[in-house]
Amino acid sequence: MLDRAPVARLALPPRILIAVAFAVAFLLTATQTSAAATVTVKAERQSEIIAIRAAAMLNADIATAWGVLTDYDHYPEFIPDLHVSRVVARDGTTITVEQSGDAALWLFRMPIHVTFEINESPPNSLQSRTVAGGVPALTSSYALTPTGAGVRLDYAGRLVTGFELAGHIEQLLVEKNAARQFRALVDEIERRSAAFRAHANASPY
Repeated sequence: MLDRAPVARLALPPRILIAVAFAVAFLLTATQTSAAATVTVKAERQSEIIAIRAAAMLNADIATAWGVLTDYDHYPEFIPDLHVSRVVARDGTTITVEQSGDAALWLFRMPIHVTFEINESPPNSLQSRTVAGGVPALTSSYALTPTGAGVRLDYAGRLVTGFELAGHIEQLLVEKNAARQFRALVDEIERRSAAFRAHANASPY
């Protein structure tokens, strides 16, 4: 394992740091490609709001994709910088999830603790919003659409920063964090789908 330099923690006002790097919570370049899937991520600033959109065409089935999206307790196993994710309440299709982790800002890290209320509409979509944690308001949605080649995954999020000081730099940092985590989600969906296909092909029945 490679040795790494100690990671510094910023002492700037938490409100500013959270808004700059917050896409770590649920979640490079604007467009990425790999042999597995093509991912596009774009963030746009609208006054005090940063709107984030992401999409990917997956070589996967919708059931597996939905299973990964709603596997909240195991998010830390494949989402970078997320240390804890646990379901604390269920009421029908409404789930409350607590998460904690680090927001990445260049060589710096900032701890984040947040609670989401998630409304599921299986097996195609879910919507979430922050309800606690002292962080900027984030509302987001995921949608799965079957295609001839697999499934399309779309994400839309709106982050209310509460200020406009950082401008374009803030927007790029949010986009970077969102892309990193969206890519990790896509990779996990395709990994599980490939494992399922391999198991099905190996089965004699």
